[in-house]
Amino acid sequence: MTGRARLGAVLWVLVAQYFVLLFVVQARWEVPHSWLRNAISDLGAATCFRSADVERWVCSPWHVVAGVSWTVAGLCLAGGALLVRPLFPDGRTARAGLALLVVTGLALVVVGLNPEDTRAALHVAGAVVAIPVGEVALLLTGIALARTERWRVMGVVGVCAAVVAMAALVLMVAGAGGPALFGLWERIAAFPVLLWAIACGVVLPARPAGRQFRFRSSRAPS
Repeated sequence: MTGRARLGAVLWVLVAQYFVLLFVVQARWEVPHSWLRNAISDLGAATCFRSADVERWVCSPWHVVAGVSWTVAGLCLAGGALLVRPLFPDGRTARAGLALLVVTGLALVVVGLNPEDTRAALHVAGAVVAIPVGEVALLLTGIALARTERWRVMGVVGVCAAVVAMAALVLMVAGAGGPALFGLWERIAAFPVLLWAIACGVVLPARPAGRQFRFRSSRAPS
């Protein structure tokens, strides 16, 4: 495995700071914060406000930390996807999945740089791209790994996670449960691809799927 691939894996592991700082920023709230009602983006809101449905208070004193965290996570996700190619099997499915992870990471950067309450259009545009594209990227990279012997179970887990995330996105868009459950569906839709990148960054360097795939492909038929 090349040094570039190792660097890519490290970048993916660094996406973990997203979740660490998520809890840190949430802990600074003085108003109630709910994973069921509050959107993830509420943690990065630059001002305090009460939503029109009167079910959601937003006031995030450490909103700058949230924005920086999301921006760094997006850069790590995109940069890692550009470098970890040797860790994945050869083939169009893996290449397409990694390309979409780059798009997902860049969209997350847009989300992080544009708070929901001050630059709403750009923030929403970034989120609208990041979540569904990330789910497709998770699905494709999961399928690619599921085709190998070494990482078949991990690949199946990735595919299942993508299906769950897609179902949650449908429920979120459909407004299932009303505003009281928006935050829950959004988290189930958005988090899996980030957790997947972290898991791949930790596990795949132990024995790259790409190397194994090439070895199996080069054997003479019996």
